Order: sequence, then structure tokens, then C-alpha cells
Amino acid sequence: MTVYLKDILHAAAQGLLIPVMIVLVLLIAYALFCIGSVVTEYVTERRHFRAHMPRVINTIHDAAYADVNAVIADSALLIPQKEALTMVASNMGLPDDDLFALAKTEVSKVEETYQRIVGRNDLVTKVAPMMGLMATLIPLGPGIVAMGQADVNQLAQSLLIAFDGTVAGLVAAVVSMVVGKVRKRWYAQYSSAMEALMTCLLEKASEARKAGVELPYGYEGVPEATRARGFFRRGGAQRSDASSPVAVVTEASAPVGATARPSVLSEER
Repeated sequence: MTVYLKDILHAAAQGLLIPVMIVLVLLIAYALFCIGSVVTEYVTERRHFRAHMPRVINTIHDAAYADVNAVIADSALLIPQKEALTMVASNMGLPDDDLFALAKTEVSKVEETYQRIVGRNDLVTKVAPMMGLMATLIPLGPGIVAMGQADVNQLAQSLLIAFDGTVAGLVAAVVSMVVGKVRKRWYAQYSSAMEALMTCLLEKASEARKAGVELPYGYEGVPEATRARGFFRRGGAQRSDASSPVAVVTEASAPVGATARPSVLSEER
């Protein structure tokens, strides 16, 4: 019985060598992808965030109530941030409690998106060393047997696979860990900025109610077909009323799906 169990364990362990090596190759490829993606993210998003965030907050604070959506559309914010801010800005006519709950939900959605990205890095950081250890231990068995039989070639091949597996697993883990640390710091700043922008919108909605301004509500999000055409391109401009110096929320200028109310801004003009 013991002999059979040994044979089964040996066959199972040796049979795992090729799958483990394949996983390690995929992890190395993912590590290279992480390096490229974090560099691309820095060039296309991080620089814009650092350059435009204070300006966006000040512009939203100083903008007319009907111009908030245009300010968001013209900004260099990230796509998830634009979607979340547009959702809240297009429903500023909701009661205070409902608007606050909506803003909290949108911020949570953006944070979940960031957590999913960071979660993949954390997973690779934990799995890669395990795969490297398996790729180290599995060929050592035949290597020790070959050493007992004075088979130097087989021993060298086994040690080569073992060392390569260790290095591959550690490299993938280190790269993923560094990228995850960088992204966690970036995404924490993005989340803080989102909370600041949402607070600015909530304060603006409160000021509008005190001033007697009627604001839009009933907006349910961007249709999938519109999103596929790039409605929220970074830095893109899609204003609510480009021909008017002060955009008034009307049926023509309100975002798709929003219920427009007449604004007292039109009466003041």
C-alpha cells in the first residue's frame, strides 16, 4: 500500500511540473504587462490628474449651476470620475438625503473599480512565490535520485529548472508588489479627490436650493451605445448649450435621461 501511495504522489507531483511552468510563464507575462500598464497610466492619466484636479474643483465651485455638466465634460478627469460626477450633477434636483446617498454610491463604485485592479496585483504577489516554490521542489526529487545514480546531466537539468522557477516566481511577485504599491497610493489620491469633488457638488446643490434654483433630476446614466462612442473621452468637450454664454438646463440641454426643470437663471437673464 505504501509503495502505491508513493507512486501516486510521485506521478501527481511530476505531472504538475508542466502546468506550474506554464503558470510561471503567464505570471512573467503579466508582470511585463503591469510594467507597461503602469507607465501608460502615468503618462495618460496621472499627469492629467496632477495638472487639472485643483482647476476642476475651482471651476466647478465658480461655475453657474447649469454649467456644471459642461465643466465635467470638458475636464481632464478620468472616465470613471466623469461618469460618477455626471450622475450626481445631473440629479442635483433630488432631496438632500437622496443626493447624498447617490453621491456615496457613485464614489463606492469608483473605489470598487480601483480595488479590482489592485486586487489582481495582490493576488499575483501571493501566488507567484508559491508557484516558484513548486517549480523548485518538483524537479529536485528526480535531481536527488540522479545524484545518487551519478547522473550529472540529469542533476544539472533538474537544478536548472528549480532555479529558473524560483527566479521567475520571485520576479513576478516583486514586480506585481511594486506596481500594486504605486497604484494603491495613486488610487487613494483619486478617491480623496472624488470625495472632494462630490462634496463640492453637494454644496453647490444646497446653495441652489437656498437660492430657489430648480435643478435637473431623473438622470439614470449614459446609455451603452453612447458610452461605446466615447462620450466620456478624457478632455473631450460635449457642452449642454454651446451657443449660450450661460447654459440653462432645459429639455434640449439636459443630459440624456434627465428630467429638466425650468431654471431661474433664465429669468434672471
